[in-house]
Amino acid sequence: MPSFDIIIQGKSYRVEIPNPGAMPLQVIVDGQPFDVTIAGAGIAAAPAAPLAEARPPAAQPTPLPPPLSPAAVPQPAAPISAADGVQISAPMPGTILTVEVEAGQTVESGQVVCVLEAMKMKNPIRANTAGVVAEVAVRAGQTVAYGDLLIRLA
Repeated sequence: MPSFDIIIQGKSYRVEIPNPGAMPLQVIVDGQPFDVTIAGAGIAAAPAAPLAEARPPAAQPTPLPPPLSPAAVPQPAAPISAADGVQISAPMPGTILTVEVEAGQTVESGQVVCVLEAMKMKNPIRANTAGVVAEVAVRAGQTVAYGDLLIRLA
């Protein structure tokens, strides 16, 4: 049976509602029954009593969704062989803001090769090794997914 603790003019009352769907609605206030008619947005009660603010019942926690199966987790593109060079791929989905290198350019380990915007944050993408840019697979403004090829170093 739904019940509420309410305060009327500083005094606390326990209100129980035995059948919430009944009309007229019957409520029990500290053991005394009252018939209540719901009219529009207001509530009229017999015998007349001042309306009070009711404390809503405690919120129920939202259940967490079940964990993702391994098949549902996005996987990066298949690894490439050493003969194909070193692949720099997108660590998260987002939009390429700038591309800082071009094909044929030598880069140092840790050098920024492009900037990826994700969740309104700018993320510099860095070369994880020194090398020569063999391929630039993205352009500014392009949307990428997790694991997409950004730059390939030879």
